Amino acid sequence: MTTEAHASHGARWTTAFGLQGDVLTAQRERYERLKQHLAFQVDATKLADPATTAQDIASSSGTCSHILNDDDTLLEEIQKDLDRLHPSGNERFFQNAVFMSTLRNVLLVWCRLHPDVAYRQGMHDVVAVVLYALVQNEEADGSRQSNEETLPEGVEADTFLLFEAVMLFVKPFFELVETSHEAVYRGPGGTYGRRLFASFSLRKNGSGAGSTTVQSSETADRKHEQPVLHRLCHHIQYEMLQQKDPQLYYHLKNLDIIPETYCLRWIRLLFTREYALEELLYIWDALILDKKRAAIEYPVINMTNKSDNDLLQLPRLLMESEESTWTGFPLLRYICVARLLQMSTQLRQSDNTDCLRLLMHAYQDEDSDSSDSERQNRAAAFTRFAKILQDPMTEETEEMGIGIDANEPKQSASPAAGSNVVKVVSFREGLLGLVLTAAGAPYEKRLAVKAFMRDPTASSGVGQAEASRKVCPGDLLQSINGVPIVGVTTEEVKRHLQLLDRPFYIAFRRCTDAIGEDAGSTWGNTNTAESPDAPSSLTESDTASSEVKQPPFLPGELCYANANASMQRLLLSHDGSCQSHYISGKLFITNYRCLFTHLLGDGEIKWQVPVLSIASIDRIDSKAGSTGATSSSLLVENAQAALGFTPDVSSKVVIRCKDTQVARLSIADHSEYKMLVKCLSFLAFPKSLLDAFCFAYSPTVPPSDKAQFDIRQEYKRIGLLSIPDHLRCIDQSSGYALCSTYPRYLIVPAGIADVRLKAAAAFRSHQRLPVVSWIHRSNGATIVRSSQPLVGLKSARSDEDELLVCLLCSSSNKQALGRYVIMDARSQLAAVGNKALGKGTEVSSNYPGAKLIFMNIDNIHSVRQSQAAIAAVFESKKSANEDTSSSFYGRVDASGWLRHVRLVLKASVDLAHTVHNGTSVLTHCSDGWDRTAQMVALAELMLDPYYRTLRGLQVLVEKEWCSFGHQFALRSGHARSDASNDQRSPVFLLWLDCVWQYLRQYPTECEFNESFLLTLADHVYSCKFGTFMFDCERQRNDFFAKHRVFSIWSEVNSHSDRFVNPMYAPSEHVTLLSPSTLSKNIKLWKGYFCRWDPTIIPPVPSFQYY
Repeated sequence: MTTEAHASHGARWTTAFGLQGDVLTAQRERYERLKQHLAFQVDATKLADPATTAQDIASSSGTCSHILNDDDTLLEEIQKDLDRLHPSGNERFFQNAVFMSTLRNVLLVWCRLHPDVAYRQGMHDVVAVVLYALVQNEEADGSRQSNEETLPEGVEADTFLLFEAVMLFVKPFFELVETSHEAVYRGPGGTYGRRLFASFSLRKNGSGAGSTTVQSSETADRKHEQPVLHRLCHHIQYEMLQQKDPQLYYHLKNLDIIPETYCLRWIRLLFTREYALEELLYIWDALILDKKRAAIEYPVINMTNKSDNDLLQLPRLLMESEESTWTGFPLLRYICVARLLQMSTQLRQSDNTDCLRLLMHAYQDEDSDSSDSERQNRAAAFTRFAKILQDPMTEETEEMGIGIDANEPKQSASPAAGSNVVKVVSFREGLLGLVLTAAGAPYEKRLAVKAFMRDPTASSGVGQAEASRKVCPGDLLQSINGVPIVGVTTEEVKRHLQLLDRPFYIAFRRCTDAIGEDAGSTWGNTNTAESPDAPSSLTESDTASSEVKQPPFLPGELCYANANASMQRLLLSHDGSCQSHYISGKLFITNYRCLFTHLLGDGEIKWQVPVLSIASIDRIDSKAGSTGATSSSLLVENAQAALGFTPDVSSKVVIRCKDTQVARLSIADHSEYKMLVKCLSFLAFPKSLLDAFCFAYSPTVPPSDKAQFDIRQEYKRIGLLSIPDHLRCIDQSSGYALCSTYPRYLIVPAGIADVRLKAAAAFRSHQRLPVVSWIHRSNGATIVRSSQPLVGLKSARSDEDELLVCLLCSSSNKQALGRYVIMDARSQLAAVGNKALGKGTEVSSNYPGAKLIFMNIDNIHSVRQSQAAIAAVFESKKSANEDTSSSFYGRVDASGWLRHVRLVLKASVDLAHTVHNGTSVLTHCSDGWDRTAQMVALAELMLDPYYRTLRGLQVLVEKEWCSFGHQFALRSGHARSDASNDQRSPVFLLWLDCVWQYLRQYPTECEFNESFLLTLADHVYSCKFGTFMFDCERQRNDFFAKHRVFSIWSEVNSHSDRFVNPMYAPSEHVTLLSPSTLSKNIKLWKGYFCRWDPTIIPPVPSFQYY
């Protein structure tokens, strides 16, 4: 590092801040006068009490009396921190008594001028850097020695002026935010209680509606209510880092690393603890000399009429945007991100403890043995990286030789990085038009442009990359949004781009020898040129050769394997017998589906099922024997061999699906058989749900622009937000502090304390306390849902729970005179049996006005057994002992499925009629997420015409099933190979069957059709969309904050013509419509259960929407 360069820091900062000529002279005199008024001659070894001097000055100068805050501890706090000021490698420098006195004076004057902030720990680190830069200037030119007892004229004043200028940008980060007054309410008897949960109001927070990429107004309001420092910390990790390095962002999020733990110190102290002072000076150069930084306006000081009023005039920033008020130095946040990216590899390999250790590590002298010139080059490269992150287009300008800053040293490119010519392309919405491949030696860890792809949607037919005229085949992929792309795969690049907002910037380095003979897999543009729905990944695979006609794949769908196979088909012959034969074709296995096409066909799909809809895979290996072969099949094989017939040596696979499909495949090639079974088992039963297709599905744009579901909007539509005297909407916050399996926003009584709500929740299974789900606009009767109370064998009770139920069921409904109904969805025997487990049902005598009714709906185990039984009735198979028609109907009835449908419908009808007649109902089953959801959702369908529309049924499913915590993943067995798991149960399918019964009885009252119900039934298992993933709203929010997924409603709404009932003609002025629950009016849902049986006459369409 040269002496001249080192000596220039203080002078460069002074000039950059506009402290030159008369302005500098006037500001220096202003400091000397301030020092006389506000600072005191203090012996460094004997601290004098400044209070006496302050009182004298205050009495003699009324003008400044409001500045002179009599704070006896201020000087003591400053001195305490200065005594601990020992920057690693510069300890002796700050042991100089003159330097320490200067720092003390500067801090004291500044703190007296800013009583709103006063002194905060860390300010001494900032001012120390300023003094170091200025004093090093003097020592570098030989004008003074470090052990001199006095400073050159003007150095102390310049230290104050530079510190004051720096603090204009970072002062907000030291400010304390006043805590708002605690929300209180007047409860029963005039007592006051503390609010633990925030209340939601549409008037205050706005609609809250919006898409996944747009913040709700409520989120924005809360963001602006946060302290400035916390806002910036969150902005850096949760927004900027997510755009620059999504993998690191997710890693820190998974480890629960919050940005305040490390970023707070980086921002407040401007990295004074993270770097050696010699290196830090160059980082500060970048911050201060940044042309995007706001300018400073200094007050005009009258040099002839020296009035104390001039001392009250402070410099101010000339803001150009509101953003400047909370981001400080514009480059600061990008330097924070650059530091995170520098540590990205280490951080991603570390656990929580090691990550925190890395992020919070302070510089020590032993950390580096670099020379001054090496530190300078390292700092220059680091700040240049930050500037590229700030504006990726500057990477092109820099590499072309213009340079970002004339004062920064130019670095030559590495020989392994190609030439110095770098071009940056801005990609808008649409196709990229690129094929990337692994580069050859000597660029083994880089990706290169292999070819361009055409864009049929563009008028010229040319993709964006080729149209830019900045990219050539063979160019190396340099960076994305300024982040270097090294050591990543094409699939990782694809995932990275899918998470970025448009436009994004990709830099390409000109290279002519990057593509060799060993170039590997390729990565295509967002869509292929042939089809708007083609996959986004074009991977050269040995398993899918070019001569194989592949079926059309979805965006993000990748083919993992394919093989020649035969599939068994059953047909009904003219004589009424069932004939079986195998048809030859090609079996494809992708990350979403298992597909079968005719071998000589045009790629048309003859059979398909999502891999996560597979319940079990039974293997019949011709070499190893059958895993499920029967003795009769072995006898047939032995007889064929004895008669001289060629035995069938092909291997068989029986795929049983959760939607009742059964596929039987025959594969002649044993090696292909083993490969396919292994691949299919891996995809059907992955180790993690993160391997589900919804995380890879990437249509170019969301199929629908309709507003995302917001339960607060539904509460408003229903009328639950219109009676604030009785009911209020609380916000559990993102931590779901009250109940983790409920929606974030809950409707509870206005007249109960939050602490009592927590007590009431503790008395319910899984803390699923009673909350309002729906209200009758005319009579005020409510539908309240919960889980069972924790009564136990000793009949425990809870005053809080009893009060909560009473307020929910009677406060808004005066007509019922305090009477309400508790509907337990279980049988009385089942409810009593739960007492042995510490649970049970309400004791009606403890709930004045309550009437307890048991609805006798069977549990999940009975429903699961019934579905298996009825699926077996319609399983297509050729058997010598064909069932007679009488036994067929007997088997359908014996399955018990229709009985379950009738019981759920009857209980829901009773619930709807009770509420319609003006009596509120509290309903629950065991845990409140299975039978409770069935009853509540069906009753609301009968009571509210809105839920009978296509959009309304979507809202109903989101509210009562998704938001209130039906365990879709557990009940559907997502990614689980244990088909006999006793927690699996088609609870949601049973509800859809009840809705179909309603649609059949009222064909003109429902806007949706049967196809819509079938689509929902299939996609509960498919995992193509995020709607039915995981077990509660909180889990979905946690995972979907890290991964972009699409909702099934977007798909439905964009193709609504397929799901609209052409007979829809709703009756006017009719609210309650209840179906008949007589056994003779409950029919089998053939559209679902019979669609795979080819022997049914007339045939049932095998509807699928995958």
